[in-house]
Amino acid sequence: MELRNVRDAYEELSNKASDVIRQLSFAGIALVWLFKAGAQTAPVLDKSLLRASLFIFFALLLDLLQYLAGTTIWFAYFRFKESNGTKLTDDIVAPAWLTWPMWCLFYLKAVSMLIAYCAFVVPFLASKFLT
Repeated sequence: MELRNVRDAYEELSNKASDVIRQLSFAGIALVWLFKAGAQTAPVLDKSLLRASLFIFFALLLDLLQYLAGTTIWFAYFRFKESNGTKLTDDIVAPAWLTWPMWCLFYLKAVSMLIAYCAFVVPFLASKFLT
């Protein structure tokens, strides 16, 4: 197996994971909206759902930050290489540390989503449907 195939595999998997996290975020928001109680003018949320929504919105924020950081870092690196005379067709090897901020944000958003679902959403749904 070529190293390029390994890189392609983890990039494809991380993209898919980001898509799933985003879909879970929207599903969580819909769940909070679905289970809100009270009047339309003054909805009341169960504390579990309120806490879950905090982690869900945090995951969405981290998702945005991941892409903003990636865009900024890769643009800055591109401009740096371009200003040093690197041509668009030249082969380069970027330093591994350039991707660390994006990977940290990726794992933080995944952990945030896991906390939202494992600590709050699943127990809430279990209490509604299993009792």
